[in-house]
Amino acid sequence: MKMIVFIFLLVAIPNLGNSQTLISYSKTDNVDFTEFKTYQVYELDVKSIPEFEPKKEGLNLLIEEIYKQMNIRGYQKVKENADLLINLGVTLSQEQQTRETDIRDAPRYMGSRNYHWESGEIVVRNYVSGTVTLDIVDNKENKMIWQAVAKGAVEKKQEKNKKKIVKATQKLFKKYPVKAISK
Repeated sequence: MKMIVFIFLLVAIPNLGNSQTLISYSKTDNVDFTEFKTYQVYELDVKSIPEFEPKKEGLNLLIEEIYKQMNIRGYQKVKENADLLINLGVTLSQEQQTRETDIRDAPRYMGSRNYHWESGEIVVRNYVSGTVTLDIVDNKENKMIWQAVAKGAVEKKQEKNKKKIVKATQKLFKKYPVKAISK
């Protein structure tokens, strides 16, 4: 039984980064979110950051999904003088997943020379990690009233990323104080 659990952990733990989207939330107390009726999004200037240019399609999808989430909560998108301002922050970083070697990773050795082995960190995979920070700001008070942060691995295949963006955006709004209006 212990061997089965060990094998499961060896297989499952490295793959957690592939599928998990970590979400955190924070909210200002004593704010009535139902008082707000309109919103607008600060525009992202993707052209000024060359690293984001290949990800432009994904960023546009993320913004569209945010529009959907706000609209199904009864908010109306306007060009100026909105009740709520949405500030969207996106970061991409190169990451490495590592693990520590153990005696089973040591090379097989037979001979008369002294042999010394030490454990160490080895790279299992390289990947791109993406973090999305969604700030909702009360425009009148110029004060952030709600924030959600999502972090996860960016997939190499665009189709997988599209699905991930849709799911992550839904998760971002899961604990938003105004629930979706059923139609």
